[in-house]
Amino acid sequence: MDRTEKEALCEIHALCGVGAATLWKAFHERGSFTQLYQANEADLYEILPPEAVNELIQRRRSRTSWDCLERIEAHGFQVVSVLDDNYPELLRTIHNPPFVIYCAGNLELWNSFCLAIVGSRNATHYGRTTARKLGEELAAYGVVVVSGMARGIDAEAHVGALNTGTTIAVLGSGINVVYPRENQSLYERIRMQGLIISEFPMDSPPDSKHFPMRNRLISGLSRGVIVVEARERSGALITADLALEQGRDVMAVPGPITSKNSVGTNRLIQQGAKLVMDVEDIISEYPNFNWQLASPPIMVEGMLFAEEDSEEAEILQLIEVDGIHFDELLQRTSLDHGTLSSLLLKLELKGIVTSTPGNYYVRIR
Repeated sequence: MDRTEKEALCEIHALCGVGAATLWKAFHERGSFTQLYQANEADLYEILPPEAVNELIQRRRSRTSWDCLERIEAHGFQVVSVLDDNYPELLRTIHNPPFVIYCAGNLELWNSFCLAIVGSRNATHYGRTTARKLGEELAAYGVVVVSGMARGIDAEAHVGALNTGTTIAVLGSGINVVYPRENQSLYERIRMQGLIISEFPMDSPPDSKHFPMRNRLISGLSRGVIVVEARERSGALITADLALEQGRDVMAVPGPITSKNSVGTNRLIQQGAKLVMDVEDIISEYPNFNWQLASPPIMVEGMLFAEEDSEEAEILQLIEVDGIHFDELLQRTSLDHGTLSSLLLKLELKGIVTSTPGNYYVRIR
């Protein structure tokens, strides 16, 4: 797709009520987004929702140039359409692929060997530690771990993967909208080390109807989906259903029969999902993948930090494995609020600590 067409595509996608279905309809019926943008009012009403037509007409009256794509690129994001050669190959195979994807990070990752880890937002300690462990172990073998950057299982899977490799986050909001806000530092870290994608225009809020659409991309990008924890009506089960529809493998981690968070996963296993007790159970499903374990980094505790990072070392000594509140760290150091926040962010980006709900910080290595 040439730049002029992509500019028109971004302008139209940003209109109220325009989603993937409308973009596909526009492409099949008009063949050109540039021509559609310049079409007369009657033709516009045949393809676009009424509210989008009204907005487009107002834009044409008040603006002489397109700036949507330029604004996206100014934020460091990329736009990939289904007509581009670098569109993810696996997504082309699903029955309703997004027409356009907004991206931040390394686009080569989405054509790598990907596996998804999904589960409950309100995860238990068992679920969180399991998700992080599987994320770490899979990424150490070169697998790209895909998840939705929600709190709970998703966030832990991403953090685990970043500790040993890389990950893809699929958002249910615009590419520049971090949800939940507590995952801001995780978002920045994934953007630096992995890939963040969204099919929604910039500034799109995390609307509830976006998440089932996001889930089909999580499964669509992946060879298989591993559900770590899920209640009976969890969104993770929607992802599992979508995976089956897309011909992907579905695996699940068993849990206590007394835990509501394990009802969904145990039911999946009962219905035929592969039971996962450790990473070897996943490895056995893909004998054709080159499972080469990367050498873990050698880290000497006293040599984690350079001389100029003495403040980071001081903070790390205070952070407990079980978590310490930001306010307590503030009291126990001589640092001001801004400096402490900046140092904690650096430690998170290094994968040494992570933030948890309630403004607590936990050491992860």
